[in-house]
Amino acid sequence: MAEALKLKIEEVPAVAGKVNVSIERERATVRVDFGAAQDPRFFERFLKGRPATYVPHVMSRICGVCSVVHLTCSIEAVEKALGIEPKPEVKVLRELAKGFENVQNNFVHVLMALPDYTGDENVVCFSKSHPHLFTRLMDINKRILEAYRRVCGRFIHTPSLSVASHGKPIAKWELEYVGKEMARVSKELYDLAGDLAEIWNPIAQGFKDPAPTFCVLNPPREEFPMFSDELMFSDGLVVRAEKYGEVIEEHKPPYSNAKVALYRGKPFYVGSRARMQAYSELLTAEARDMIKFLDVDFSNPFDNVKAQYVEVVYLSDLLAEKALELAARLRGGVAIFREEKVPEASGEGVGLATAPRGVLIHHYRIRDGKLEYANVITPTVMNARHIEVSGESLVLWALSKGAEKARVKNLVAALVRAYDPCLPCAVH
Repeated sequence: MAEALKLKIEEVPAVAGKVNVSIERERATVRVDFGAAQDPRFFERFLKGRPATYVPHVMSRICGVCSVVHLTCSIEAVEKALGIEPKPEVKVLRELAKGFENVQNNFVHVLMALPDYTGDENVVCFSKSHPHLFTRLMDINKRILEAYRRVCGRFIHTPSLSVASHGKPIAKWELEYVGKEMARVSKELYDLAGDLAEIWNPIAQGFKDPAPTFCVLNPPREEFPMFSDELMFSDGLVVRAEKYGEVIEEHKPPYSNAKVALYRGKPFYVGSRARMQAYSELLTAEARDMIKFLDVDFSNPFDNVKAQYVEVVYLSDLLAEKALELAARLRGGVAIFREEKVPEASGEGVGLATAPRGVLIHHYRIRDGKLEYANVITPTVMNARHIEVSGESLVLWALSKGAEKARVKNLVAALVRAYDPCLPCAVH
């Protein structure tokens, strides 16, 4: 008979927010509970009756870490509900904003998670054991944030992005600067991959994802999608945004303040690991080479962090191209794209956006210009049950290798970090 096992991880470190993980085994059965410990925040309820144009800027407060995606996804949902088609330039600027957030957010998570793969206790220890590399990484992060500032202004809860509008005046020379700077960032990150590969050791090598179904946005054109009107699943199913409720269902477990989402009753995952598989044909040759160079194993959940790094390099280059293309389209030195009046209409809209951690859904019904109904499904909610089933499989795998309790606990904590959960989003 297998030995009973009970472990508790209080507040997994290096994740956004507070999460507890319980591990329990009796005989051959293992149960892992991924419990969001933060208090519920009821955004979907307290915004009812508020003006539709007001909603996105409050929804961005769901999370400071990934405020841009909540802001832009909310704007998309409002525009669809009100039948608004923004100017092409506004759409490009919104894609730039969303892309910069993915780059910066995933880049920081790679840095936070690296100690799991290098053997350092935490990021502070990593900075001391690899000071030159750490300094270069921090400098790159600073430059990514500066590029965002030049296009959109403040990074956290950006006031410039609004329904059908981009409030910050756009200077042609700043777009040119951003394009050239992000191209340099992409090249530096590509070159740094060699240094990272030397210290990036595999975790649980040979461990396989027990539930390999994933979800991404279906690209509306032959390009990495920041937004879309369709969901795409790894089994080939494509679902229109407004039909998401027919295949994705939410449940509230008793041990967590957040819901979990299932795809046709089964766990699935979202995020960089999913996107780098789904969009492999869209990637540049350099990005595909980096996947091979870093030896990314898409069947291992731990390699989501490697997939994040590849995605950062690829998106940095893509954003450089977008910024330079928009700069070439601007005739004058400075352009303003602002709508003074938004109709107080009625309608229903579903926004789909590529968040750093995966697919984000904002669904609204609006009546006479005011919010009547809201439903938000975040990437962490979609990943929650997948974290549990992967954790259960990982515990059995580790015990079969003779791992001690302390090692099992550390492995599960590292697994949770690899998904990059955002608990403020989960308890929205």
